[in-house]
Amino acid sequence: MGFGRERTAYCYFAVAASTSLPQDSEIRMMVAKSAIVITVADDFYDMEGSLDDLEKITDAVQRWDAKGLSGHSKTIFDALDSLVNELARKYSRQHGTDKTNSLRDVWSETFASWFTEAKWS
Repeated sequence: MGFGRERTAYCYFAVAASTSLPQDSEIRMMVAKSAIVITVADDFYDMEGSLDDLEKITDAVQRWDAKGLSGHSKTIFDALDSLVNELARKYSRQHGTDKTNSLRDVWSETFASWFTEAKWS
């Protein structure tokens, strides 16, 4: 995206080194995708986004609605939404329970804490 650590490939290799068995491939992919979203979003909060941008994306994640987002904020939200939907779908297939709202709540808390940190700095 042109900012931050730009080391997202390391996310996959770090996971692959710790869970290298063939039957763990789906876990590797989900953890790597999560780590990439975390890395990019955290870097956006730390280095790229204005306080206005950060407030908008934080509010969007709390509402779980991309309305009003553009640029990097929209890209990050769309990637997060895709990740949450994929994780929830896979969990539901295996366990018969929908965890979409629980996952959204965790991400909402995470983005809110990043926003609080950004306001302090």
